Amino acid sequence: MTHRPGRPRLSVMMLALCSFGLASSAFAQPPPAADARQVQLDAHWKGEPYHWDLADGTVLVQSVTDDDARATVTPRAGQEHYVLEMLWGRFPVKVSAECWRRPAAQFENCAEIGPREDTQAQKDERAEDERKELERKRRLAARTAWMRPEMTQQSIVSIISTTMRDQQAWMRTPAASLIADNFACDTSNAGLPKITAEAQEKYAQARRIGPYDAQGEPILIEAAQLGNWRAVTTLFNVAMYGEDWESAQPLVAWLLQRDAPAGYNKLAELHGTIASYEDGHASSADQDLVTALRWRAAQAGDPGAQRDMSDYFKERDPQLSERLMQCALKRFPDLK
Repeated sequence: MTHRPGRPRLSVMMLALCSFGLASSAFAQPPPAADARQVQLDAHWKGEPYHWDLADGTVLVQSVTDDDARATVTPRAGQEHYVLEMLWGRFPVKVSAECWRRPAAQFENCAEIGPREDTQAQKDERAEDERKELERKRRLAARTAWMRPEMTQQSIVSIISTTMRDQQAWMRTPAASLIADNFACDTSNAGLPKITAEAQEKYAQARRIGPYDAQGEPILIEAAQLGNWRAVTTLFNVAMYGEDWESAQPLVAWLLQRDAPAGYNKLAELHGTIASYEDGHASSADQDLVTALRWRAAQAGDPGAQRDMSDYFKERDPQLSERLMQCALKRFPDLK
């Protein structure tokens, strides 16, 4: 073995350590028998745990490499196929009876050391990674599949583009001014889409399980299918948490299409996040647009936007900040 493979990820090493059973006392044993031989590793592999096994997994030696980066190996009568396993890989080794009879200095040149293979711990982790990736893709697909065929890519672009043009016009009206007189709390929720009792129960059930949980999200989707705009805003939050921009856009479009004020607030979040993604901060023009979208949503009754604008006004206008927060919580006590 003349090359050193790359270091595995820490999680792989931890799994491997468990499979090795690396109690410190396991390596305090003296080298086995006089017929033992040594395999030279790269010089930097000093004090590395390893085990020397038969092909069927029987462990013959479990130890650590010595100060000269050598692994001690021993024969088993009638056996030619062995495995040298370390944290970062395993190597099949074919050793004929003749090799064991040769002088120790000639042993390594006689043994046939095969190419590196993954350890079982590495195979298990790769399989787990693949399972998680498949589950992630399944969840992403399900997140917006319920909207089809109504919400096409063309309609999504059209809805968002139209909203952005309309928003530019709104920002030139008196309503866009960031003053207390432009906010009045409508406790009747007249400006919000109605939520049926069934849709509300599904949403509550998803929240109890945890909307970010693999078991909670399908129930959240059921609530969204029943027209619960709060479920859609939560799906948006789940998508943004995972940087799933592809799902976030149709969710925003769905809200805007149904005149849910939350659509403006979530469009603000999406735009602000994308605008600041590369440089870490949005331009002043983008920041103004984000604030205006949220302010419009707050005026229209969206509790999430009212909470966000409460934060915005905390230092600028504490009284307005308190009014906004109380308006949101009075109507939606479960707001987080």
